[in-house]
Amino acid sequence: MIGKPFINEVINKAIEDYLKYKETPNDIHMYTFPVVAIRTLIFIYGELDIINPYITKNEHSLGGFNSNLTKYGFKEDKLQDLKDQFIKFNELAASNQRPNYAFLNIEKYLIEMYFCKQKAMGLTLENQEEFKNYLYLEENTNPYIEKSLDVYVVDKHELNAYFNSLAFENAHTFNIAEIPKEILIPEAYTLLGYNLEQISNMTNTDLRNINTQVYQFFRIDPKDENKDTMLQKAVNYYRKYGNRITSGNGYVDFLLFASVLATAIFITLLFSFKIL
Repeated sequence: MIGKPFINEVINKAIEDYLKYKETPNDIHMYTFPVVAIRTLIFIYGELDIINPYITKNEHSLGGFNSNLTKYGFKEDKLQDLKDQFIKFNELAASNQRPNYAFLNIEKYLIEMYFCKQKAMGLTLENQEEFKNYLYLEENTNPYIEKSLDVYVVDKHELNAYFNSLAFENAHTFNIAEIPKEILIPEAYTLLGYNLEQISNMTNTDLRNINTQVYQFFRIDPKDENKDTMLQKAVNYYRKYGNRITSGNGYVDFLLFASVLATAIFITLLFSFKIL
């Protein structure tokens, strides 16, 4: 290596080795982990996007390493961390630390990069299966990859699980919709001392808790399909008589309310007849 390394010493050496041994793909140098990582990047982005920035020493400018690797949506902060992980990988490998967390982080970033491209470009499942040949997955029977898994990881299924998770997410469309707030009749809140501005500014979670308190106060089962009607009747009763109907059952409360109302009407009529 002559002059300043491209990005860092580990990445620079990996690209150098790739260029030196790419005509002999079975050479052991092509299966050191940093070189396999560079080969994986080349599979995802194409050789020109990786090698040209190395030749021109263009890391940050337009058409350089950074812009090439983020063009499908991979985040710049993650790209910087990916670069740093190559240095950490060498440090952990030198101390024989297992698991080598930098090894796992680099693989996960490469997987994420691939699925960014697949989402942007609509790649085929055949392409996805070919990509897996570059990864240190449990099912990969390449002897160099099997050996590296033994050296660098403890849970050989971890990368499989991560890959399958992103593959599933990429294969399904998820629409995140805001759950509408369940706002009860205003009088139910004001009777419990809340103003409507407080209610409108509450989060869904806080509002659900308040609604639970309202239903409990008025002795209404929130699972009752007639809970809205029962709440309105309970609020009307409370406003008129200053007390709750306290049977503990919404339906029974309604019957009690109806019986009280009927009694009041009967007494009124009876009193009217006596006067006549």
